[in-house]
Amino acid sequence: MSENLRNYTKALYGFDHVVKLAPARTWARKSPCVGWTGKDVYEHAVGGVKMVHSFASTGKGPRSTPKLGDDPLGAWEKLRDSTLEALDRAGALQHDVHEPFGPGFGSMPMDAFIGFMGADLVIHTWDLARTAKVDERLDAGLAKMAFAAWKALPEAVLRGPGMFAASIKPPKGADLQTRMLNFAGRAA
Repeated sequence: MSENLRNYTKALYGFDHVVKLAPARTWARKSPCVGWTGKDVYEHAVGGVKMVHSFASTGKGPRSTPKLGDDPLGAWEKLRDSTLEALDRAGALQHDVHEPFGPGFGSMPMDAFIGFMGADLVIHTWDLARTAKVDERLDAGLAKMAFAAWKALPEAVLRGPGMFAASIKPPKGADLQTRMLNFAGRAA
């Protein structure tokens, strides 16, 4: 198992934990993502997992984006399990994912793609936990991985439309999770 797959699997179960704890009112609450509700965070995060599932199982991107629906937990669990199954096939991590973010970003190996998508899921796990008002602590190894992934992106990409807000100066002595969140424009 690759390190990216290990981290991605941990990120899936971190998000899983928050979805299980989220009360129904979470979906209508404002989230830390400007202009988004808990529903938007859920749909974005689940949409990212659906991208991984689709590229792993068909070699192509998904044809649709998931919606919250009547059973967010059930839909999430089904997608989580089928995504892990698709990634568990021999050679699944070695094939190239062609332009998952459009032509400007090019292609990448599936292993690198799930590394990036794991970082995205980590930050949105925190967003959903904050929105749901449940435990916001992230796995320290995942916070470190996500921080490294975000710092590796060019500033123009990281702070571009639909991405992160300006970074926030962390308080003196801030832990890794807080520094990562502040770098991503979240007031932890």
